[in-house]
Amino acid sequence: MRISARHNNFVMPDKSTERAGAFDIYMPEDGSVSGHAPKPVGLGFAAEVPDGHVALILPRSEVGAKYGVELNNTCGVIQPGFTGEWKVTLKTKTGATFHWEQEDKVLQFIVVPVANIKLEQVDELED
Repeated sequence: MRISARHNNFVMPDKSTERAGAFDIYMPEDGSVSGHAPKPVGLGFAAEVPDGHVALILPRSEVGAKYGVELNNTCGVIQPGFTGEWKVTLKTKTGATFHWEQEDKVLQFIVVPVANIKLEQVDELED
């Protein structure tokens, strides 16, 4: 997947181990967020998601579990064809303030295949 830096402090996302399913995203600059003021945050890069796939952006498990950090829309979905900077709107569940520093790993993304199905409206479904 091709990735283009959009911030001077960009660090290429990577997997913490060969067996990891998600790519860690390094924050391009210091920041903070609280639950009472959801905040848009640029992630410092754009990418070409392959056709037949979507990228899903989620908080890293530790950040979500320990600090209650979440995306305002629950999960970010990046479609093929979108080549703008990846951005999220962050908040905390508790309203507490969460701070991060440049290059902290707060978020992650996974790239998953999308089934190419046709929708059909019917009057009833089989049991």
